[in-house]
Amino acid sequence: MDLTDYPLLHEADMMLTLLRVAAKGPATLDDALDRLKTNLASVGGTFPVTDAEILPHLSRMREHLIAALLLEEFEHGRVAITPRGERALAEHPSGIDDSVLMAYPEFRDFIKARAGHPMKTVGDKNPPGDDPRPVEFDQGFVAFREGLDINDNPHSRDTSMHIAWENGWSEAKDDVTRLDAWAAGSTNI
Repeated sequence: MDLTDYPLLHEADMMLTLLRVAAKGPATLDDALDRLKTNLASVGGTFPVTDAEILPHLSRMREHLIAALLLEEFEHGRVAITPRGERALAEHPSGIDDSVLMAYPEFRDFIKARAGHPMKTVGDKNPPGDDPRPVEFDQGFVAFREGLDINDNPHSRDTSMHIAWENGWSEAKDDVTRLDAWAAGSTNI
Protein backbone atom coordinates (compact mmCIF):
# COMPACT_ATOMS: atom_id res chain seq x y z
CA MET A 1 0.00 0.00 0.00
CA ASP A 2 1.42 3.38 -1.00
CA LEU A 3 0.15 5.95 1.45
CA THR A 4 1.71 8.79 -0.53
CA ASP A 5 -1.35 8.62 -2.79
CA TYR A 6 -3.49 9.97 0.05
CA PRO A 7 -3.50 13.52 1.43
CA LEU A 8 -2.16 13.90 4.97
CA LEU A 9 -0.90 10.30 5.04
CA HIS A 10 2.65 10.92 3.85
CA GLU A 11 5.46 9.92 6.20
CA ALA A 12 6.22 13.56 6.99
CA ASP A 13 2.57 14.24 7.90
CA MET A 14 2.28 11.15 10.07
CA MET A 15 5.52 11.85 11.96
CA LEU A 16 4.36 15.41 12.49
CA THR A 17 1.06 14.12 13.86
CA LEU A 18 2.84 11.73 16.22
CA LEU A 19 4.97 14.59 17.57
CA ARG A 20 2.04 16.98 17.94
CA VAL A 21 -0.10 14.42 19.77
CA ALA A 22 2.80 13.51 22.06
CA ALA A 23 3.40 17.22 22.76
CA LYS A 24 0.02 17.37 24.51
CA GLY A 25 1.04 14.61 26.92
CA PRO A 26 1.75 10.89 26.79
CA ALA A 27 -0.08 9.49 23.77
CA THR A 28 -0.66 6.17 22.05
CA LEU A 29 -0.76 5.17 18.41
CA ASP A 30 -4.55 5.21 18.66
CA ASP A 31 -4.38 8.86 19.75
CA ALA A 32 -2.28 9.64 16.67
CA LEU A 33 -4.67 7.68 14.46
CA ASP A 34 -7.62 9.67 15.83
CA ARG A 35 -5.73 12.91 15.15
CA LEU A 36 -5.00 11.82 11.56
CA LYS A 37 -8.70 11.11 11.02
CA THR A 38 -9.63 14.50 12.51
CA ASN A 39 -7.08 16.28 10.31
CA LEU A 40 -8.42 14.56 7.21
CA ALA A 41 -12.03 15.30 8.15
CA SER A 42 -11.15 18.99 8.68
CA VAL A 43 -10.25 19.30 5.00
CA GLY A 44 -13.31 17.37 3.85
CA GLY A 45 -11.59 14.05 3.31
CA THR A 46 -12.48 10.58 4.48
CA PHE A 47 -10.01 8.09 5.85
CA PRO A 48 -9.08 5.97 2.79
CA VAL A 49 -7.56 2.97 4.61
CA THR A 50 -8.45 0.78 7.56
CA ASP A 51 -6.93 1.19 10.99
CA ALA A 52 -5.20 -2.17 10.55
CA GLU A 53 -3.52 -0.89 7.37
CA ILE A 54 -2.23 2.37 8.86
CA LEU A 55 -1.16 1.24 12.34
CA PRO A 56 1.98 -0.64 11.18
CA HIS A 57 3.14 2.52 9.39
CA LEU A 58 2.51 4.66 12.46
CA SER A 59 4.31 2.11 14.61
CA ARG A 60 7.37 2.19 12.35
CA MET A 61 7.42 5.99 12.39
CA ARG A 62 7.07 6.04 16.18
CA GLU A 63 10.05 3.67 16.35
CA HIS A 64 12.08 6.05 14.16
CA LEU A 65 11.14 9.08 16.27
CA ILE A 66 12.11 7.19 19.44
CA ALA A 67 15.44 6.16 17.86
CA ALA A 68 16.14 9.83 17.01
CA LEU A 69 15.28 10.75 20.62
CA LEU A 70 12.41 12.99 19.53
CA LEU A 71 9.94 10.83 21.45
CA GLU A 72 10.37 9.02 24.74
CA GLU A 73 8.52 5.76 25.32
CA PHE A 74 6.62 5.00 28.51
CA GLU A 75 4.64 1.98 29.64
CA HIS A 76 1.69 0.67 27.67
CA GLY A 77 3.04 2.02 24.36
CA ARG A 78 2.62 5.65 25.34
CA VAL A 79 5.10 8.25 24.10
CA ALA A 80 5.86 11.84 25.05
CA ILE A 81 7.77 14.47 23.16
CA THR A 82 11.32 15.25 24.30
CA PRO A 83 12.97 18.69 24.29
CA ARG A 84 14.78 17.59 21.11
CA GLY A 85 11.40 16.66 19.63
CA GLU A 86 10.00 20.09 20.52
CA ARG A 87 12.94 21.76 18.74
CA ALA A 88 12.48 19.52 15.68
CA LEU A 89 8.78 20.35 15.62
CA ALA A 90 9.57 24.08 15.75
CA GLU A 91 12.27 23.79 13.06
CA HIS A 92 10.19 21.61 10.70
CA PRO A 93 6.54 22.67 11.11
CA SER A 94 5.56 21.37 7.67
CA GLY A 95 6.74 17.82 8.32
CA ILE A 96 9.49 15.48 9.45
CA ASP A 97 10.69 12.35 7.69
CA ASP A 98 13.71 10.07 7.78
CA SER A 99 15.80 12.61 5.86
CA VAL A 100 15.36 15.05 8.75
CA LEU A 101 16.02 12.31 11.31
CA MET A 102 19.36 11.49 9.64
CA ALA A 103 20.72 14.68 11.25
CA TYR A 104 20.67 12.87 14.60
CA PRO A 105 23.58 10.48 15.28
CA GLU A 106 21.36 8.14 17.32
CA PHE A 107 19.06 7.69 14.34
CA ARG A 108 21.99 7.07 11.99
CA ASP A 109 23.27 4.41 14.43
CA PHE A 110 19.78 2.88 14.49
CA ILE A 111 19.73 2.69 10.68
CA LYS A 112 23.26 1.26 10.53
CA ALA A 113 22.32 -1.41 13.07
CA ARG A 114 19.43 -2.45 10.84
CA ALA A 115 21.38 -2.43 7.60
CA GLY A 116 21.42 -5.88 6.10
CA HIS A 117 18.62 -6.98 8.39
CA PRO A 118 15.37 -6.75 6.45
CA MET A 119 12.41 -5.70 8.55
CA LYS A 120 9.60 -8.18 8.91
CA THR A 121 6.34 -6.79 7.62
CA VAL A 122 2.76 -7.88 8.03
CA GLY A 123 2.16 -10.99 5.94
CA ASP A 124 5.88 -11.63 5.39
CA LYS A 125 6.42 -15.37 5.01
CA ASN A 126 10.20 -15.23 5.36
CA PRO A 127 11.65 -14.40 8.76
CA PRO A 128 14.37 -11.74 8.89
CA GLY A 129 17.64 -13.18 7.68
CA ASP A 130 15.99 -15.38 5.04
CA ASP A 131 15.82 -12.59 2.50
CA PRO A 132 17.77 -13.73 -0.60
CA ARG A 133 18.11 -10.25 -2.06
CA PRO A 134 21.43 -9.33 -0.42
CA VAL A 135 22.93 -12.43 -2.08
CA GLU A 136 21.50 -11.43 -5.46
CA PHE A 137 22.83 -7.88 -5.03
CA ASP A 138 26.32 -9.28 -4.40
CA GLN A 139 26.02 -11.58 -7.42
CA GLY A 140 25.09 -8.61 -9.63
CA PHE A 141 28.01 -6.63 -8.25
CA VAL A 142 30.43 -9.45 -9.09
CA ALA A 143 28.81 -9.94 -12.50
CA PHE A 144 29.70 -6.38 -13.52
CA ARG A 145 33.25 -6.86 -12.28
CA GLU A 146 33.48 -10.01 -14.41
CA GLY A 147 32.37 -8.11 -17.53
CA LEU A 148 28.77 -9.31 -17.77
CA ASP A 149 26.16 -6.98 -19.25
CA ILE A 150 23.11 -5.84 -17.30
CA ASN A 151 21.01 -7.87 -19.74
CA ASP A 152 22.77 -11.03 -18.49
CA ASN A 153 20.62 -10.92 -15.36
CA PRO A 154 19.68 -14.56 -14.72
CA HIS A 155 16.48 -13.78 -12.79
CA SER A 156 12.96 -13.36 -14.10
CA ARG A 157 11.83 -9.80 -14.62
CA ASP A 158 9.39 -8.37 -12.07
CA THR A 159 10.99 -10.27 -9.20
CA SER A 160 12.82 -8.84 -6.22
CA MET A 161 15.85 -10.98 -7.09
CA HIS A 162 16.01 -9.49 -10.60
CA ILE A 163 15.93 -5.99 -9.13
CA ALA A 164 18.50 -6.83 -6.44
CA TRP A 165 20.89 -8.31 -9.04
CA GLU A 166 20.42 -5.26 -11.27
CA ASN A 167 21.03 -2.93 -8.30
CA GLY A 168 24.26 -4.76 -7.48
CA TRP A 169 25.40 -4.56 -11.10
CA SER A 170 24.56 -0.84 -11.22
CA GLU A 171 26.35 -0.14 -7.94
CA ALA A 172 29.53 -1.77 -9.27
CA LYS A 173 29.26 0.30 -12.47
CA ASP A 174 28.73 3.49 -10.44
CA ASP A 175 31.81 2.68 -8.36
CA VAL A 176 33.93 2.45 -11.50
CA THR A 177 32.42 5.67 -12.89
CA ARG A 178 33.15 7.53 -9.63
CA LEU A 179 36.69 6.17 -9.55
CA ASP A 180 37.29 7.17 -13.18
CA ALA A 181 35.95 10.68 -12.50
CA TRP A 182 38.18 11.02 -9.45
CA ALA A 183 41.22 9.77 -11.39
CA ALA A 184 40.52 12.20 -14.24
CA GLY A 185 40.24 15.09 -11.80
CA SER A 186 43.33 14.32 -9.77
CA THR A 187 46.74 15.54 -10.75
CA ASN A 188 49.59 13.37 -9.58
CA ILE A 189 52.87 15.14 -10.09
